[in-house]
Amino acid sequence: MHRYSSGRLGSSSRIALIANDALGNFAISSPIAQILREMHRPARLDGFTGSRVMEIAEECPWFDEVIAVYGDSPRAVSRKLLDRPEYDLVINVENAAWAKSLTSILAGENGMVIGPCANSDGRGDFPFENNPEGRLWADPKWTREDLRIDYPFLSTGHIAEIVARCCYWDGPIPAYHLPKHDPNRDIPDVLMATTASLPEKLWPIENWLELAHLIADSGRTMGLLGAKPKDQGKFWKGADDETRLVQEAPVDDLRGELTLPQVVGALDRASLVVTLDNGILHFACSTQTPVVGLFRNGIHRLWAPPVPNLKVIEPGVGGIVADLPVQRVWSAINNFQIQLA
Repeated sequence: MHRYSSGRLGSSSRIALIANDALGNFAISSPIAQILREMHRPARLDGFTGSRVMEIAEECPWFDEVIAVYGDSPRAVSRKLLDRPEYDLVINVENAAWAKSLTSILAGENGMVIGPCANSDGRGDFPFENNPEGRLWADPKWTREDLRIDYPFLSTGHIAEIVARCCYWDGPIPAYHLPKHDPNRDIPDVLMATTASLPEKLWPIENWLELAHLIADSGRTMGLLGAKPKDQGKFWKGADDETRLVQEAPVDDLRGELTLPQVVGALDRASLVVTLDNGILHFACSTQTPVVGLFRNGIHRLWAPPVPNLKVIEPGVGGIVADLPVQRVWSAINNFQIQLA
């Protein structure tokens, strides 16, 4: 096993791309997959993700096959992977121990790797190359403001570009591209997503309720996107707040009613999306719909897609998302829509 350091792979080569099945993480793998296809066509490209996104991952045109490696036991996944031939190149965009182990397993003795990877002997991490791309992979502070000063080959600090440059791609970064289906129902004017993976991403329910009433008073209808209520609490924070929102405000409950490709279709049809920093935000940024996103300070530099239809609201240095005032978000919604009109 060794580090890839540029060059086109042969036509019969096999490439693996690992991204976990959090919706946002899977969305940021979309530009990377497009780049790998462009760089190494017609090599085979397989996607390794999890059960939460399989219904959309299997429709992505750049993957020859999609294999679930999240959502089952490590023992069962390992048996499944060991039956596959080694890959010529494995790209891992995750820093978790499981993803690093998968990278080493898929590359085997002779494959090349990009991104975090466990040593082939199981002892520690496989070191990055001592070049600008390797140093960027190893840099623990991707959210810092001066990142692009230290790595001038970056035009933005967005995570998709960081990974793309670390794959030795020097061209434009493709936009998110996700399969989109007709939702087969009327879609409200404004779609909201109020849950997230971490409690520090959340905005108080009282604020969501106040904002919902302001939107309703402006004559616009609203809908709430998310997982089925019985599943929401398994992976995301804020499920109880969702229940209050649909009970106490004129918000159509769309949670669990749509497939993921239909969610993309619904977001594309809406007039506005208001959301936390979560997977729905990234799905919405694959469309042209105006998106107002609430981010943690610093994290916005890494995770906010650099697209014109996204308005980032963040609390500033030392602030927290929970302290963002409703009026600031409401003003941003109205001014942003006027600006994009």
